[in-house]
Amino acid sequence: MTTFLLVCAGRLITALGSSISGFALGLWIYQQTGSVTQFATGLLLGFAPGMLAAPAAGVLVDRYRRRTVLLCADAAAMIAAVAMALSQSTGHLAVWQVYAVTVLESCCAAFQWPALAAAVTGMVRPEQRGRAGAMTQTALAVAQLLGPMLAATLLGVGGLRAVLVVDVASFALGLFTVLAAHFPEPPGLDGNRGRSGQRRGWRRELSEGRRLLTAQPGLRHLLRVVTVFNAAEATATALLLPLVLSSTPPAQQNAAVALVSTCGGLGLAVSSVAMSICRLPRRPMLWITSATVLSGGAVLLAGLHPRPGLLAGAAFTFFLGLPVVTGCAQVLWQSAVAAEAQGRVFALRRMFTQGGTMLGFLLAGPLASQVCGPLVDAGGPLASTVGRLLTTARDRGSALLLCCTGLALALIALTGRRHTVTALAAPPDADTPPAPDTPYAAKSPRPPSDRLEPEAGGTRPAA
Repeated sequence: MTTFLLVCAGRLITALGSSISGFALGLWIYQQTGSVTQFATGLLLGFAPGMLAAPAAGVLVDRYRRRTVLLCADAAAMIAAVAMALSQSTGHLAVWQVYAVTVLESCCAAFQWPALAAAVTGMVRPEQRGRAGAMTQTALAVAQLLGPMLAATLLGVGGLRAVLVVDVASFALGLFTVLAAHFPEPPGLDGNRGRSGQRRGWRRELSEGRRLLTAQPGLRHLLRVVTVFNAAEATATALLLPLVLSSTPPAQQNAAVALVSTCGGLGLAVSSVAMSICRLPRRPMLWITSATVLSGGAVLLAGLHPRPGLLAGAAFTFFLGLPVVTGCAQVLWQSAVAAEAQGRVFALRRMFTQGGTMLGFLLAGPLASQVCGPLVDAGGPLASTVGRLLTTARDRGSALLLCCTGLALALIALTGRRHTVTALAAPPDADTPPAPDTPYAAKSPRPPSDRLEPEAGGTRPAA
């Protein structure tokens, strides 16, 4: 785990710097323009370019050394951050420049995270992969929680210039950790030239990645659950604030918003730390189903009774399940996909999950105000039936949409509860897993014996 811990620390520093700069630059755009549209455009540019670049990124991650891909992506992002810092220091920073850097960093992230996820397969023993995924989730959670607070502090102390300097420094430290780490690579790579002898063209390699992403019914179900979970997270995040404000007296609104946000972050932190400390459950698919149903039930309850206390409890419960779902799903994909194809598979999976997040943010407002609201407001077709179940008199459209989101999340998890994921068969001479910091011992990792152990005849499905 030594190599992984070093790289994970670097990702934490880089993610924290990006969270700080993202919050500060979004605030700067709104202050400069006063336009919600331009502010939302900046948020959209943080998602869309990376989604479009994901297929190409996956192919390159599998063709070349993961360490080389990470170094190039980190270096490109750092150069963009340096250029923006220099522009701000000379007084020439413009909104279009922030947009351009956001696009570039989004594309770099499309290479960074699939390369890191694929490299974890060789960095840690199979029985430690659940903990490794949880540690990565913890790093992201810490960055998301601390980023806005640190950004506000830096803006008050040194202004936007201090924020951009910290952003550049975080990229530099992340780049240093990758330089200092030794990455075990899958077989078939020839230096930095990639698998030149095995290349079959971009289209064939992408088709193979799409096939492997959903090669088993269990993997297709996993992709649906993770994508819908991300969409539900975005929808709930967009709707929680108006529901808290509509159900709280003006004098208590700040405290109520802080309570709900803190409880959500606390649930994410508690679950991430617990997953980092404990071993992966013996039946990861069962845990995924249970955590998803629990999170969906919490969202449903929040829609039915949108009171600050219940909303805080629902936020805690929902985010408590998020690391369980992502951590268990990550290990199942690592066990079911060959190491040399994981770059493409993880990049395409990230494209789907980010698409779910973007759809959640884009559709939450229009669905709540234009579709759900007229259905349950006074005089609406569902006002005397479903509307009577909603205990809020204001913003009833958001409450109904929250109920529908929670119900859909739970139903999708339950419809695939009997699916299994079959692990790759271990080679005959792979009686023991590779050492933590040594190159791959086999083409396909052997799953840990207490979770996804292959049977004597080949493979064994894991529930």
